[in-house]
Amino acid sequence: MSKPSAHKNRKRIRRKKSRLTTQPQAEFVWGIHSVLEGLKTCPQAIREIIVDKGHAGQRVNQVLEIAREKAIPVREVTDSLRTDAEKHGKLSEHERSQPIAARIRLPIMTLDELLDKLKSVAETPLILALDSIQDPHNLGAIIRSAVAAGVNGIILPKDRSAAVTATVIRVSAGAAYHLDICMVTNLVSSFKVLKEYGIWIFGTTKDAAQTIYDADLTVPTCLVIGGEEKGLRPLVAEQCDQHITIPMQSSLDSLNASVAAGIILFETVRQRRRLNE
Repeated sequence: MSKPSAHKNRKRIRRKKSRLTTQPQAEFVWGIHSVLEGLKTCPQAIREIIVDKGHAGQRVNQVLEIAREKAIPVREVTDSLRTDAEKHGKLSEHERSQPIAARIRLPIMTLDELLDKLKSVAETPLILALDSIQDPHNLGAIIRSAVAAGVNGIILPKDRSAAVTATVIRVSAGAAYHLDICMVTNLVSSFKVLKEYGIWIFGTTKDAAQTIYDADLTVPTCLVIGGEEKGLRPLVAEQCDQHITIPMQSSLDSLNASVAAGIILFETVRQRRRLNE
């Protein structure tokens, strides 16, 4: 199995912390299960819970009791529940039928904050970086796979990326509450910083000479997944230490970004488990 060309434990360098990022707008999340998952796993993200008092029942009241215990504001309304939300976009039929919603804003980290948190991680870090993933359904599916694979954090570019919206949270089945999300201005600059911290950058491309089964993914790793149409941008690809690919068994030459991410993540998990056996 091929290892990175230099020693696998790169020298870690202290850097001056200067990266800032902006917080996303609050999003509406609908339904008892979605709101309850947020209350259990990431209550700090919930700005307010709104309930239609004309349609509330025992299960809704249980959710509201938890919210009050956690000192989260609760607003009881009638028709204004949906009127308020329509300002942020058209509602689906599913959303219109729900008696409860929450306004949430998931915490977003800077790169320095993510790296500081990684210092307390005992196992070898595994980070996922996404270059130009613009479909919120793909982003939600990738986040779900990332949490299942034990990813320590996900890096998203501020531009050329789907935002972590209510749709992303719903598609992720609530997994977005469980993952540290880092937003950066420039992926290329971020990779340079990751390398200083001893993390190897693996870019996924369909034409790479090395397969995911031949690469050594047991080192501190950042996997980079490219966009749905064009894959990795050239400048991003240039900053990768190695390019890896999923070997195809037919004439099909590419996979959906979320499917590819899941395959590569769990090959990484397989290698690391085998190493520890």
